Amino acid sequence: MNLAVTPFLAAAAAVAGGLGLLAGPRIAWAIRAWPGHEEFHCDYLACHACAGGLRRGCYNAGIAQDRLYALFSALLAAVSVIAFGLGTKAVLSWVFGVACLIITIVDVRFYIIPDRLSIHGFYAGLLYTGAWSLAIRAGAAPPQHYVPFTDSLLGFLLGGGFLGALGWIAWFILKKEGMGGGDVKLLAAVGAWMGWQPVIATIVLASFGGSLVGISTILWRRLRHGTAYQPLQHMIPFGPYLCLGFLFVFYFGMDPLFRLVEIYQAWVESRLLSSP
Repeated sequence: MNLAVTPFLAAAAAVAGGLGLLAGPRIAWAIRAWPGHEEFHCDYLACHACAGGLRRGCYNAGIAQDRLYALFSALLAAVSVIAFGLGTKAVLSWVFGVACLIITIVDVRFYIIPDRLSIHGFYAGLLYTGAWSLAIRAGAAPPQHYVPFTDSLLGFLLGGGFLGALGWIAWFILKKEGMGGGDVKLLAAVGAWMGWQPVIATIVLASFGGSLVGISTILWRRLRHGTAYQPLQHMIPFGPYLCLGFLFVFYFGMDPLFRLVEIYQAWVESRLLSSP
């Protein structure tokens, strides 16, 4: 990451923040319009002023969330430019962050992930890596974010195939859906953009985060409300955890995870060697 902020970079970050702020209403529009039919209608631009929706407690009503979306978009755009400079990494940082925001909110509210983000996401990822692979072969310098097309294709197949196989096994054994199709397509998009190794890291991080929150929620309900745990009856949106795992790997790379594995391996070896 670029930590030296020059006057030019600060000005570029300010411009990026302004553009991100202008994108705020469109982000709110996408969040409101995607659940259900995935179509844009101008009516959703007026949701913030819907008095009836506010009375009913409608998810889409109210201006506060629009301001938060716009602030998130502006800050993300500015910080991306400061961290990565002017290049593909900064652009993708904003795109991925906004996409993950939309996926998280929609999945938490309605337990769905918009196909236009996941399916178009893996098409765009394969096209991006394929085009840059051809350009580099022709003599072009690689961009900031570069994944060889072979890794991208393997990541796409692994991402979609792994969760798809888990979903099929869950259906075969439990006779009910254990993994949503949206999660499968989202992880395929992650693989297309990041490659096969980050797919594995995303799965591990998402599984850990989802398990931690899920167990904590079950315990909280048990202790606070006396609600008994019923196996296979608690739905947990997995999209937000996939997004967090994906963004962690995108921003910090694989090195932190490799270091954790090395620390764990050293701890295990020390315990084995010290045992009588």
